Amino acid sequence: VFGSSITSVDTLINNMRVNLRNPQYKANILKKRNLIQSYALTSTETIVLDGKIPKMQTIKRPVNGQVAIIDWLNITFDIATINEKYRRTNEDDDQYHALCQAAIADFAATLAKIFGVKYSTISQNQNGANFYKYSFNFGENYGKICIGGQRDTVLLMLNGTGCSLAPATWEYHMHHFLDKVAKKPKITRIDLAHDDLHGEYLDVHTLDDLETNDLFSCGGAPHDVGNLGNWKHGDPNNNGLTLSLGKRTSGKFTRFYEKGKQLGDKDGKYSKWVRAEVEFKSSDRVIPFDVLKDPSAYFMGAYPVFADLFDYERIEKTEIIQKTSEITLQHSFDWIKNQAGKYFSYYSTFMSPEEILNIIKSSDPDDVPVRLHLPDEFAKQQAEMGNILTPS
Repeated sequence: VFGSSITSVDTLINNMRVNLRNPQYKANILKKRNLIQSYALTSTETIVLDGKIPKMQTIKRPVNGQVAIIDWLNITFDIATINEKYRRTNEDDDQYHALCQAAIADFAATLAKIFGVKYSTISQNQNGANFYKYSFNFGENYGKICIGGQRDTVLLMLNGTGCSLAPATWEYHMHHFLDKVAKKPKITRIDLAHDDLHGEYLDVHTLDDLETNDLFSCGGAPHDVGNLGNWKHGDPNNNGLTLSLGKRTSGKFTRFYEKGKQLGDKDGKYSKWVRAEVEFKSSDRVIPFDVLKDPSAYFMGAYPVFADLFDYERIEKTEIIQKTSEITLQHSFDWIKNQAGKYFSYYSTFMSPEEILNIIKSSDPDDVPVRLHLPDEFAKQQAEMGNILTPS
């Protein structure tokens, strides 16, 4: 199996001393706690005034150990952060296009300082994005940089792959950039995630029951609830179920979903893998830079009930990447077998495997499918460390 040379993930420690296998028992305990908390001010959020517009300030809550990782990050900053000379004055469209290209090329050195050299490779897209005139990809599908218009700001988007493969210290370098270097910096979106790789303590049905009992309430108006997938008939095809709280356009949006099944492992070793994600946006709240240094504290502060759900030791990020790579790689083989397996069987009656491979493989050996960028990069990293990973 891909990654078999890596030590398997240890069983997480349950520090709660309650029977998680009994949803009703769990719900009753949490409901009593919620009644007590309902008579006090929420410990997770408060309202602050930003001029005439009320903004919600996210308050972090202390936790023992780390339980969350950063899975997505959007930041904006003024163009003067790169250099004041890149601010638009009287340039025509062609001149301004060249000016933006030069600014992004100049910014590549900063990307290298924060994330490493492999993140500083930049290529321009044909179209702009997110209401910016121009957009650029950086690294191997690690994220996007948008520039042009929008009051001379720059948008940097670091996606899930970019977060996963970034070096261990990138959060501190990014915090320093925002706090000490950037002009008018702002975190506009950050996704925080926790993974229960073996479905030992997170279950979408139990979480749905807890929501029904108002245990995800933080006060105020009730949030929207979404049940994606075939909940009614018990997901007979094992495609995975998702429970969502809130709206994608709001300042806080939460999802609990069966990630193993989403990746394609419908009934295998990681089919019970459940991920919890909280997406914060700056649309109605201030996102402090300190979330980069201590994402778990802000994740735990999203809902009071999280203090009961996530009182566990942290799973290392490398283990999450490994399992994602294993499932993704195996799913790619399953896809090839289902789509072209009969052709390969027929070809093998009169051709050798080497002859078949030479005919069908891409002429560019470095052309890695987008879906396999993560397992490819992870395999390279492990090979550099002496851990040679090969699929079965």
